[in-house]
Amino acid sequence: MTITINWGILGAGNISAQFVHDLLLNNSRQTEIRHIVKSIGCSSKEKGENFIQSVKLIPETNNYGISPKVETYSQLYANPEVNIVYIGTPHNFHKNQAIDCLNNNKHVLCEKPLTVNKKEAIELINLAKSKNLFFMEAMWTRFFPAITKLREKVYQEKVIGDIHRLFADLSYNSDITNVPITHRIRDKNLAAGSLLDIGIYPITYSRILLDDKVGQNHSKFDYKSFLTLDPTDGIDHLCSIIVKYENGTHGLLTCSEFIDGPKAYVRLEGTKGWVEMYSDNPARAKHFKIFNKAGEEIFEYKDESGYNGFIYEANACAIDIQSGKIENDIMPHDETLLVMDIMDQIRKDNGLVYDQDL
Repeated sequence: MTITINWGILGAGNISAQFVHDLLLNNSRQTEIRHIVKSIGCSSKEKGENFIQSVKLIPETNNYGISPKVETYSQLYANPEVNIVYIGTPHNFHKNQAIDCLNNNKHVLCEKPLTVNKKEAIELINLAKSKNLFFMEAMWTRFFPAITKLREKVYQEKVIGDIHRLFADLSYNSDITNVPITHRIRDKNLAAGSLLDIGIYPITYSRILLDDKVGQNHSKFDYKSFLTLDPTDGIDHLCSIIVKYENGTHGLLTCSEFIDGPKAYVRLEGTKGWVEMYSDNPARAKHFKIFNKAGEEIFEYKDESGYNGFIYEANACAIDIQSGKIENDIMPHDETLLVMDIMDQIRKDNGLVYDQDL
């Protein structure tokens, strides 16, 4: 059965370009799911046209003959040809943009973090439910085939035995001291900070690899955290979290905007061996190796599909919408709210408050 879904892309930045790349590559392979880009919503026509050129959005070859319109945000919201909107803008804009999409009867796939805090996330989820519309936070990491295979190895085959400890890091050198205080990664008015921007990924790895349950069915856990707040911009560029699950497993979760992270950005340790994950981008789960207690490699997985990785969540949206679902089983609303609650509490414990919290 062929599924066709018509996308509006809100925001013409790098993250949206990577998302559209995957949709078009999927179309060129003529799979059963057809992703058609109908609209690019952005701040100027010139920017939208440049976006179309940069991602090589050529209708005849990879968009089923459809030329996408360059529209204002308001025009995209009202476009009757758009089924679902991908929101690829910074997270401080997500709430109002998602509200506008939902109020115009559009399904929504919204980049992470869904909002600045849990309060805003609840508002969006309740609105989507009231309108019977599909709504999902775009936590793409959960949908990678590498994650599916690793969870199978860890939870079903138990290849590394009983789990004891996880290390997970997402860090990069952003040269903070030379970045203007008005930049997206330093401006408190834009809800900047390492926790929301990149710390959500180590937290997600702990949810994926230390708990085989999801959302409201999650295993019980407790955590301690530290944020170092910059004296100039008032936000965090360094974050450390320790999580302990009820079965005794520990997770050491870190993120930093000061220095590049380790090559093996995830290490999961068990009684029979360990797992290491590698990638050019720790959010992009494509490659892992499993070692036995003697340090011998016993299994390796590589995703060599050519996709950036966004296609997996995009396909999940298409299938769910076709099935009449309003939330996804892999990334349900309750899982979004659980992680938002963790990040709210970490900020509260460390004195980081945004205007949206007041």
